[in-house]
Amino acid sequence: MSLPHLRVGVDIGGTFTDIVIMDTHAKTTRTYKVLSTPREPAKGMLRGLDELGVARDIDFLVHGTTAGLNAILSRTGERIALVTTEGFHDVLSLGRAGNKDIWSLKPKKPDPLVHPQDIHTVRERIRHDGSVETRLDEADVEMIASWLSAEGVRSVAVCFLHAHKNPAHELEFKALLQKRFPQISVMLSHVIAPEQGEFERTSTTVATGYVARTVETYLAALVRELGARECTAPLHVMRSSGGICSAELVARQPIQTILSGPAGGVVAAETISRSLNRPNIIAIDMGGTSSDVSLVIGGRMTLSAEGDIADNVMKMPVVELHTIGAGGGSIARAEAGGLRVGPLSAGANPGPACYGLGGTQPTVTDAQLLLGRIDPDWFLGGRMNLDVGAAKEAMGSLARELSIDVDAAAAGVLAVANAMMANAIRTLTMRRGIDPRDFSLLAFGGAGPLHGAALADELGISEVIVPFGTGVLSAWGMLHADIRHDVSAPLSGLAHNPDAGSLLEQTHALLREQGAKLLREEGVEEAASCYSATVEMRYAGQAHPVSVQMVDPESLLQAFHDTYRQRFGHSMPGAPVELVQMRLAATGKIGADFLDRHTSAEERVETMRTVTIDGKRHKARIVHRESLDRQDVVTGPAIILEDGSTTLVPPGWAARQQQFGTLILRKINP
Repeated sequence: MSLPHLRVGVDIGGTFTDIVIMDTHAKTTRTYKVLSTPREPAKGMLRGLDELGVARDIDFLVHGTTAGLNAILSRTGERIALVTTEGFHDVLSLGRAGNKDIWSLKPKKPDPLVHPQDIHTVRERIRHDGSVETRLDEADVEMIASWLSAEGVRSVAVCFLHAHKNPAHELEFKALLQKRFPQISVMLSHVIAPEQGEFERTSTTVATGYVARTVETYLAALVRELGARECTAPLHVMRSSGGICSAELVARQPIQTILSGPAGGVVAAETISRSLNRPNIIAIDMGGTSSDVSLVIGGRMTLSAEGDIADNVMKMPVVELHTIGAGGGSIARAEAGGLRVGPLSAGANPGPACYGLGGTQPTVTDAQLLLGRIDPDWFLGGRMNLDVGAAKEAMGSLARELSIDVDAAAAGVLAVANAMMANAIRTLTMRRGIDPRDFSLLAFGGAGPLHGAALADELGISEVIVPFGTGVLSAWGMLHADIRHDVSAPLSGLAHNPDAGSLLEQTHALLREQGAKLLREEGVEEAASCYSATVEMRYAGQAHPVSVQMVDPESLLQAFHDTYRQRFGHSMPGAPVELVQMRLAATGKIGADFLDRHTSAEERVETMRTVTIDGKRHKARIVHRESLDRQDVVTGPAIILEDGSTTLVPPGWAARQQQFGTLILRKINP
């Protein structure tokens, strides 16, 4: 019996669960897809592992979970109480006092994660400099403890004013409460988000407490099920920051799994960017439910210090994404005389009409099938047959409502979906002064390569990259992610003050030790550890800081002016600059190497099929990707099939198979 030797990545999506298996002995990679089970997400994952029969051979397992995200979206998390400083009862309801829907006179706010009747205040006060103005009133703590006992509430989020400067009262509150209720879960804001900004800190702490038990219960059950299958590999979880950590440690900050799945795709984009020497990449991950757009600039993924998930602000490092409700399962409908696509999705159950599982509404996948771009007999590598008749019936109802024929309705659905994705790309690029024509487009996900060339035409992009395993790339990316822990600490004062250098050095040393401790808990050796610090700064009087890489304190101020000028077109070298926050990423190198694929081309019979592109019917070559050798060229119109995805090569485009099994699509010079 051989020792465990498989590295396995699993990404649970809204429609499919993707599995990637790297064999460290044979140096091979294989992929697998199964339908997701939304009500019990782990069930689809376990079924896939059972069908593959690999559980006992797994040496390393990483998983992207949607447990926390689903709890927030569906409002099914743990009932939680919020305790804050007297006078700050309404911090969450006030928010940032903005209105995202500027055209609505009566905007509707989403349901809160914590109900107003579950918010309590105590008499205490810490000043902005960390000094104590009013001691914590123990009588108030006792009253809250009695209420928690009577209501049976098991989770409490504590966010006191200026606790990031002095956490003494939060720590005292927790000690007093747990002295009476040892089993109660208490989330402290200075631990979860040691940041300036009462709303952001409160929102993040509440969201963490809201999903904590859901994520913890889910992961514990998954570990038990894996153990029952004799899987001895420790479970790792993908985090929103583009790194991974052990399931045990993720329980400390479960909120950082919110963008677990999409983060894997961003890591994959960064890995491909460096390996193919394409420093600037626009990545679009089009799955069954949604599409995620991200950027790689200069070979590095872009991160944000804050995420906004389902209208909940969360202060934590997250991969920068723009998500829209346009996926293969997005439902098309007539509305106000026009055609709309999404955000509602058919998901995995019942799925698009063509799945034959009871779906009756037309979707993007149905449109692709009816226009000849998807082979009904070779979906998922032939493991699933599609029902053309059901797709035609569903699209026909939409066509009749719009008074057009079925093909025109299908083409309209794809045109609307492409426009939505193109606008999402513009949001991340052109609206920030970035020219998308300077980038390559990485199209992946089960549906992405069908839309890649059309999006490139729309945006003036000359090259589309379709990677190996494109339908499961997020799971593949998870296997290339490293252990990562992010820590931060607030700063204060002006950057030109005499003691600023000392403050920066002390804070950096403190954060580095915190990061090193977390890496040691993960079993990462010092030689494999890496630390990267950034400092958030702003001109005095401004509200939004700019993040600057910290090389040494002496060069930090000039780096801020240069970064500000690059981003906004000007700078103010003589103006005072405030120090706001220091962040440190502690990473441990454990990600897989990007192996080249030297697989020999397989003999596959080519066929021809009529495909509708831009309203015209074409006889297109149907090519299996496994039959392509390196440097083989496929000139459009053509369809390239693979297990888990399909690539459309339109007229005027050509696809070439290059290193790492990557397809490169380029416009043909007239």
